[in-house]
Formats: sequence, structure tokens, C-alpha cells
Amino acid sequence: MTKQIARHHFLFILFLFTFSPLTQAQQVSSYTLRGLISDYQTGRPLEYANAVLKQVNSTKEIISTSDMNGVYEYRNLTQGTYTLNIRYIGYENFTDTLTIGGASQNILINVRLNPTSQNLNEVVIQGNKQIDVQRPGQFTIRTEDFKKTPTPAGSADLMGYLTTQPGVVVTGDRGGQLFIRGGLPSENMVLMDGSLVYQPFHIIGFFSIFPEEVVSKADLYAGGFGPRYSSRTSSVMDVRLKNGSLYDRKWSASISPYLSSLYYESPIKEGESSFFVSARGSLIEQSSGLYLQEKQPLLFNSQLIKYSNISEQGFNCSAHMLRTYDRGQLDYNSGAFYKWNNFVTGGRCAGVSQSSSLSYFEINVGISYMDNSVGSNDTKGRKSSILKSQVDVNFIQNFELFRLDYGMFVNFREIGFDIADLFAGINASEETMISTGLYSSMNIPIFENFSIDPGFSFTTYLGFLKPSFEPRVQATYSPRGLPNERLNAAWGIYRQPIVGVSDFRDAGTAFTAWMPIPDDNRRMYAEHFMLGWHQPIGDYINFSAEGYHKKIYNVPVSVWSSVARFTTDLAYADGEVYGADLRLNFNHRYFYGGVGYGYSWTQYTTAQDHFTTWFGEPVTEYHPPQDRRHQVNIQTGLEIGNFNANISFIYGSGFPFTQPMGFDTFHKYFEEIPDLKDTHGLPRVIMDRAFRGRLPDFHRLDISVQQKFELKMVNLNVQGGVLNAYDWSNMFYYDVFTQNKIMQMPFMPYLSLKIESK
Repeated sequence: MTKQIARHHFLFILFLFTFSPLTQAQQVSSYTLRGLISDYQTGRPLEYANAVLKQVNSTKEIISTSDMNGVYEYRNLTQGTYTLNIRYIGYENFTDTLTIGGASQNILINVRLNPTSQNLNEVVIQGNKQIDVQRPGQFTIRTEDFKKTPTPAGSADLMGYLTTQPGVVVTGDRGGQLFIRGGLPSENMVLMDGSLVYQPFHIIGFFSIFPEEVVSKADLYAGGFGPRYSSRTSSVMDVRLKNGSLYDRKWSASISPYLSSLYYESPIKEGESSFFVSARGSLIEQSSGLYLQEKQPLLFNSQLIKYSNISEQGFNCSAHMLRTYDRGQLDYNSGAFYKWNNFVTGGRCAGVSQSSSLSYFEINVGISYMDNSVGSNDTKGRKSSILKSQVDVNFIQNFELFRLDYGMFVNFREIGFDIADLFAGINASEETMISTGLYSSMNIPIFENFSIDPGFSFTTYLGFLKPSFEPRVQATYSPRGLPNERLNAAWGIYRQPIVGVSDFRDAGTAFTAWMPIPDDNRRMYAEHFMLGWHQPIGDYINFSAEGYHKKIYNVPVSVWSSVARFTTDLAYADGEVYGADLRLNFNHRYFYGGVGYGYSWTQYTTAQDHFTTWFGEPVTEYHPPQDRRHQVNIQTGLEIGNFNANISFIYGSGFPFTQPMGFDTFHKYFEEIPDLKDTHGLPRVIMDRAFRGRLPDFHRLDISVQQKFELKMVNLNVQGGVLNAYDWSNMFYYDVFTQNKIMQMPFMPYLSLKIESK
């Protein structure tokens, strides 16, 4: 262990000495101009803003675009007088005259743009006029996208929109389990302002911890993500919270049959600091008994608060705190209750500095805790908890010919679990794990319209596990030099030091036991291949297609048994996933629409005891329960003034499940020889091969209409809608133990009211 620690320290020192000279190397005769472009009202960074620099008495223009952090930069400038013009759709233009020269080589000009009066009052659909340069596998979601999906609440929600996207699969309308491109929920990473959230989705499948009021944007990386993100093998969702208003107090309150919510934001020191607080609680458990056929025993609540401080020097800091609670039954007749809690707190500081040649830096600290359990009055409960504290530092350095992203991180994890009644070979345990590492990636333009991003992530576990090295590479080609028209490709290795173990013998589970790898020699890892094309068609249509292929190794799975039983053992499987996601979106003034199609093929291969006896071969292949072959999503809507209407249709082919082969009875011989003449034995189910059956196809139509009334003191939003408009009987899962069909929610009308400040 001492040698590994010494090797780790050596790598850090080598890393720092390698890049420190780069941050200092500048020519005395040249100057660098950089700054942050942000929203005047909140301090939110404005990405892809257009900055034009022109020297006085010259016709030559130097064009720059702000990056995802709102940073623009000009390098190798000579002395002289310049005009700087910055433009962004929906904001007033900024123009200033600058004199560049003197002893300081780094010049910092931060710009806060004022929204236009039109942008303050309404959202205008702009089509393809705004640049949106995305990486391979990346899909950016903005708050105006949330509103395109019917949601049975006063505010739209990120979860409602996610479930309408190809490649994103949920097994039902409850449970809070999200599968992305064949991966398991425990293989996904969700970040909230840099802090990890283990279970961000509520037990009711339409809601998450991210309502529209609190989100600035969310970047979903469905695969092929860069080396900044490590410790997950499937996907990353990086959510940025909004800042509270620096100048105005705003509030809202809403109620619907599903939930109630309160929101408030206010400046603390006008123009410099602000906060917001959001609180939500479900009502479906109380309201369902009034007008549905059966009571829905599902409950959740969440509270979120964020503080933000905006500095004129380009150094911005924030802090956040989140608490959630979920409880409910997935099978309303089983008596088993699932529960989970999240507690997350953390802080983030980021910005640019005139005294440093770094283009951008960011520091994140956070503590994330989650516990979950399942049990009833008649059975012993299972429980699991995990605590993670983290510190990570990220840097961006722009050079003449390339861009360098690099950083370091330290993580501490404390894990506890007791699932002995589920997996017989695993006992209750509490363990700790410390990991630390670094990453680096470099954007290198090879030709004018072609660039590659090679990189790596290196993690050491201070003796707990062997060090992990994960190489990755991305490539982008724009054949005509247009930023929205591009060909993307990615390849990478992804390793996961801890695993979330669930019993997916049927889909009716929401319990995940987090634990270190049971076998140190069988660490879970994946290899991603991706190739995608994005093509704007005119000003209002976007088309994208992305194919993917993943190989997954050492996935923990339940041991298959020829008879249905509640206790099993743990085995390992290797997986293969391939598929494609297609999207066609239309945005024109008041109308929008989208069609998405996802094809996915997922297969596991596992070798377990008794397979040769049962199947005549030692290895078997099967499609796991998240293997949805086809998924179609259709959305359309309009927004005219204060009125909007939305329609959403989802179709998904059936999930795999294990079919019963037959039934018999058996006798217990453990304590005494039974009387076979007078007793009939205990009934049991004889199982077919794992997951050879398919549940019926799923489809649902949701509709909503909303009208905003501008009253004297407040605005009143009234929304009416219906979920499952034609009352189709969709199956949630088939319980192989009790032979019961568990159905999803039926026809569900709703009316929501939201009152908000002007």
C-alpha cells in the first residue's frame, strides 16, 4: 500500500510540473483578453454568445464564441484601441471601446447582458439561429424544453421530459428507475451543481428533484463522455441549478392532484448575492381515493435551497442543500414498502482571473448521502446506505493551437448494507473507501473543420483496489464549417469501483444495495463506441442520428433457479448493447413538434452452476429486463401568447420477463420425514429459461392545455390535462412468485393551479 501511495504522489507532482510551465508560457509582446458573459438579472453564464473584436481604423474582425461556461477569449493581441461587440439572442447588445497595452498581459472584461423586454415576458422559439455545439453522446435540455411535455403539476419537470427521449427507458410509472441505452440505474451518474445525487427521481414516475423553477440547463451524456466524468459505466447527467434573481423578489405556489409546491427567490445584497428555496410534496396518496378506482400508496417530498454570489472580478460562488424522502408500494397488494432518502450539500466556485493565465477554473466540494430500504410487517427488511464526500478542481487552458482541460479529485465513501435475505452469499457489512486521481483531455484541431479530443482519467484507491486507467477519445468533423452541422465519434473505457446490486428477476423493484465490488478481480467496466450525425434543415428543423455499441463486463446479476424463490445468490455477466437514436425536431414561432425513435439490443452472457444439467451447456445468453427493442416518442404543441397546448405519445415494445413453465408441490425433509399419504406438500413455481418471455407493448397518450391569466397583483396559471387519454391497460410487471399482473395507472384527468408573482 505504501508503494501505491508513493506512486500516486509521484503522478500528482509530475502532473503539476508538466502543466505549470504551460500556464506561465506567454510572449511579452502579446496580450490576452478574456471574460465572462452572463445574464444581468441572475449572473447565469450565457453560452455560445457571439463576441466580435475589431481594431480601430481596421476592417478586420476577430470573432469569438463563449463556451459552455460563458467564457470568451482572444489571444495574441497587439497594442491598440479596439471595439468589442457582444450579441446574444433575447438580450440587448453590448458595445465598448478598449485600449490594450501596458504592463498587464491579461485583460479581464466581464459583461452582463440585459434581457430585452420581450425575453423577460415570454419565451420565443428561435429555430436554429442559436449555435448549440454538443459533444458526442450529449443532449442538452433547457427549461423551455420541460414545458413541451404534459406534466400533472403546476410546474414542468425534468423527469417528464427525459422519459420522452429515445434511448431513455423507464419500466413503469412508479419506482424512480431510469435505464439509458441498456445500462442499469446504478450505472448512471447525476450531478447537481457538481454534487452527486444517488437517487434524483421520485417514486412517482413523472417527477424528479428538478422542477422547471430551479434548473438552468441539463446536459445528458448517454455515452462516450469525456474523462472529466469517472466512476460510472453508462451515462452522466450534469444539471446546473439556476441562480436566484439579483434584483427582484419572485415567488410561486401550485397545487394539483399529484403534488403541491412552493418556490421563492430573492436578492440578499442587490446586484451581488441571492438565494432561492423550493419545496414540493406529493398529494396522490390522499387524492387518488377520491376519484380513482384504487388508492395509490405513493408519497414523496423534497426541499432545495441555493445561495449565489456574483463578483465583478469574474469569480462566482454558490452553495446548495437538498433533502428528499420517498415511500411507497410498487405492488399495492404485496405489503412491501420501498423507502429512500437523499441528503446533499455542497458548494462551487468558478470563474476567470486577471492575474492568472488560466482561461477558467472551478472548485467543487460536496457531501452526498442516500439510504434505501424495503420491507413489510411480515418479512425482514433489506437496507443499504452510502455516504460520499468529494473535492474536485477543474481547469481550462487555451493555447494558440489547442485547448487543455485537466483536473484533480479526492473522494471518500462509506458504505453499509444488509441484504442477507436476498443474496445468500452476501452478509451485512460496513466499509470505507478513499480514492483520488486526475484527468486530462486536449482539444486539437487537425484540419480547419476536424478536431480530436484525446484524454484519460487515472484513479487510485489507496490499497482498496488496483489503480484504474481509462483512455478516451472524441472526434468532431464539420464538413462545411457550420457549427450545427457535424459528425461526432467517440471511444472510451469506463470503470466503476462500486456497484449497485438489485434483484431484477422481475421489474418490480426499486431497492439498490450499494457495495464495493464483491470480487476485487471482477471490477465492472465498459467499452463505448459511438458515431453520430447532426443536421439542421433550414432554419426550423433539426435532424440527428447516433449509433452506439457498448461492451460491458462483470455486471452483478441474480443466480437463475429452476424454481421461483425469494432468496438467491450473486453471479456475474458480460453484456453487449448496440442501437441507434433518431430525432427530428421542428420549431417555428408558435409551433413545435418532435419525433424520436430508439432501437436498442441488450444481451447478457453468464456462466452459472447447474446450467449444464438444465440446459446442456455451461453458458447461457438472455435479454435482461431493461431490454426494450423499439421506442417511439411523438410530441407536438403550440404556444400563442398566454395559451399553450401539448400532446405527447409514447410507444415501447415489451420488456423481457421469465415465464413459469409449470407448477408442482414439494415436501420439506430437513426436520422430519413427512407423511406423504396425508399431506400434499407446498406449492411452487417451475421456471422456464430466464427472460424468454415478453410483456405486452406499452403505449400512452398524454394531453394538456394551459392558460395564464394576468391579474392585477399576480399571474394565475390554470392547466387541465389527462394522462393515458384512451385508458389503455399497460402492465407494469408480472410477479413470477404470485402470478399476478401489476398494472400501471389508468385514465387520469387532472387540474392544476399555479399562482406566481408578476
